[in-house]
Formats: sequence, C-alpha cells, structure tokens
Amino acid sequence: MRDCATTLEPEVTEAELKALTSLLENSQFDGLHLEIGTAAGGTLKAMMGVYADSVRPDFVVVDPMTYFPDQRQIVDTNLQSAGLDPAKVDFRTGKSWTVFQEAERDGEKFAFVFIDGNHKAKYVIQDLCWSRLLEPGGCLCLHDYCSEHKGVIWAVDRFLSRNPAYERVDLVDTLMILKKNENSEHSEIGFMDRLIGRGLSFIHSQERSIKKRLNKRVPS
Repeated sequence: MRDCATTLEPEVTEAELKALTSLLENSQFDGLHLEIGTAAGGTLKAMMGVYADSVRPDFVVVDPMTYFPDQRQIVDTNLQSAGLDPAKVDFRTGKSWTVFQEAERDGEKFAFVFIDGNHKAKYVIQDLCWSRLLEPGGCLCLHDYCSEHKGVIWAVDRFLSRNPAYERVDLVDTLMILKKNENSEHSEIGFMDRLIGRGLSFIHSQERSIKKRLNKRVPS
C-alpha cells in the first residue's frame, strides 16, 4: 500500500506542488485540464483548489485505478475533504493509450496536461501522445524527471528533440514544465517512438533486476 493511500498527500514535493499551482493561478487556463495518474488525488485536489467553484474548468482524470485497493473511493474521499465534488470530475478508468485513442477520435482538446503515471519508457511515451490534443499556448507537465526514472528522462528528452513546437519552461525538483507554442506539422509521437520505448523498458527492467541480484550478494 502506498503511503499516500493513508496520508492522502500529493506524491510531489512542496516545491513541485507550488510550481504547479502557481502555473495554474498565473495562466488561468479555461479549457479542459487533464491528469494522467492520480494516486490518492492529493495533487488533483490542490490543482482543482486553485480555482473558485464558479470558474473552475472541467478536470479529466485518466487512471486504471489499480494503484492500491479502493483507489477510486480514496480519491473521492480526498476531494470531498476539501469541499470538492468528485462527481464533477470526469474519471476515465483505463490505460492511457486506450483512453487517448478515444479522446483523439472524439476531437477533444486540452489546455493543461499533467503526467504522473507509470514511469516506464513505453508508458511515458504513450502518455506523451496526449500532447497532440493540447491547445497551442497550453502547458504539459511531467513528474519524476530524474535519474531514478530513466524512462521519464528518455521520453521527455526524445520528445523535445523531435518536437520544436514545444519549449522547456522550467524544471522544479523533478517536475518538468513544457509549453506548446503552436500546432505540430506531424504527430508528436510515432510508431518508432513507441517501439523504442518498449525496448528500453525491457532493458531498464533487466538492469534493475541485475542490480538487485548484485546487491543481495554484497556481504553484510
């Protein structure tokens, strides 16, 4: 069981949370807000709390809701503790890639996207497909851009190198903030990106497995 399931706290640092909420306060995005990976809803609660009830934009949450037992119920309780109505959040239970394809088909657009789902390369690169639905002028934020999560670093760096329509705005602790300046001429994430992501996920998994075995052999 993750600590946040009982503490109901965000899985971001204080500085990261301040950066997120300040971004929303200063930008006042009025389009759809998307969170991919909500854990116990601590960060979601803080982001929604930036806006007064009368002007709060619609929030969409994409999550398989299998992070820990009773995850959805815990998220609801967390939002209610701040006077927020969970019924006003569009919860889409499922994997990011599947839900993205449905949103793309329906022609949805988003003003703000926060990605904090599975940190394996193959999943982060899939989450970045949502950038296709981000409006110009909107911001895309990714959590855990750090050496501990090679998949996040690879996906973000590859994304920026191949998509000049996006610029790096800031890096606060492990929170990467990107801005979309204009629509891209091509899909931001292609088949090769996803294929390489799958390969890297396997390699990173093997590296972690070998490291664990070596650590067990070290005499105490």
